[in-house]
Parts: sequence; structure tokens; C-alpha cells
Amino acid sequence: MENNLSIAISGMHCAGCKNLITMSLEDECMKDVRVDEKAGRATFVSDKDDAALRTTLDRVFSELKDYRYSDLTRLK
Repeated sequence: MENNLSIAISGMHCAGCKNLITMSLEDECMKDVRVDEKAGRATFVSDKDDAALRTTLDRVFSELKDYRYSDLTRLK
């Protein structure tokens, strides 16, 4: 089942940051990725369960050393 999700992202400051994070999430099969560098948030769609999603996000953001994610939220 696909879920609409949101995360907070710290460390973004420009369109380059936005593009890098967007591509990194899309590479992990996240769909409809939208990153707002001014708000410090990203929304996306994923069919992964919570444990797999956290593992994936942990791996992605460990490779993107200048950025951190938090506040994983399921949207309605």
C-alpha cells in the first residue's frame, strides 16, 4: 500500500541541495518527491513498511553527510 509521507530536512540552503535530495530519494524508488528547501521539508510516496523506510532513509542521509532528516510523518 502506498503512503504519502513527509520528513523534515536540516542543512538545505539552495536549489542544488533540493535537487540532490530529490534525486537521492527518487533513486530509492520514492515517488512524487517534492522538496522545499525554504521550509526544510520533503514529501513523497512510498510503499515500504515503516522499518524498511527508516532503513532506507538512514542509508540515504548517511551518504548525504551535510543533511539530516527527522520527523517522519504519514500524511492523510
